[in-house]
Amino acid sequence: MKAQYTGKNTIHLAKVISTNSYTAELLSNSEPLAEGSVIMADFQSGGRGQSGAVWESKPELNLLLTVFYRPHFLKIEDQFLLSIAISLAVCEFLEKYVSNVQVKWPNDIYVGDQKIAGLLIENSIQQHVIKNSIIGIGININQIEFSANTPHACSLQQLTGRNYDRELLLAELCDALEVKYEWIRNSTKQTIQNAYLNKLFRYQQEAHFVIDDIAQTAKIVGIDEFGRLGLQLKEQVRYFNNKEISYIL
Repeated sequence: MKAQYTGKNTIHLAKVISTNSYTAELLSNSEPLAEGSVIMADFQSGGRGQSGAVWESKPELNLLLTVFYRPHFLKIEDQFLLSIAISLAVCEFLEKYVSNVQVKWPNDIYVGDQKIAGLLIENSIQQHVIKNSIIGIGININQIEFSANTPHACSLQQLTGRNYDRELLLAELCDALEVKYEWIRNSTKQTIQNAYLNKLFRYQQEAHFVIDDIAQTAKIVGIDEFGRLGLQLKEQVRYFNNKEISYIL
């Protein structure tokens, strides 16, 4: 499938603080923005990740973009389904080039034990549904050196030894995103969650976390209907949101 609307309107910027912030500013100024619009940048001076983390990327080497969707079909309580769709789309896009691609909850993308991509999804709400979704995506493509602050980072070029055309990859990514976006529109919640679990990093395995400011080992047993991570802690299963725990890798 070739994308019908994702990426048809693309704004390509040389430099921006962050593509998510740029998109939010367009919307706040009441600029018309078609569904599936893509804002792509060669460099972000203030790229953001989950929980306020900084996203590092050297100029003109990686895919740094925001996709704008209007998922009015999703209720507020189902917004994690959109995160699942985007995560799985990025996985399928990368699996054309590398294997062992997984989602580290909630939506970092790993190849083995190395991070190759991350997402930052910012939703606005209207009544009981999602009005707008600003979906930031960063994928390491041609960068081969990373700072000491990102010890687990990797890129496609590091993994395959090849240099990639970012414009061609962007078109492939837009195709994958649209397929998965339409998929969640027409699939059951259970089907979507099961697909996510099939890609979940260390699912049904023990992993190390900081929980309640204490380093602990727990078994990842799934997610609940709100996308919280389920951990088996001794005889008890507890569910956590992204701000309550952190991985130790």
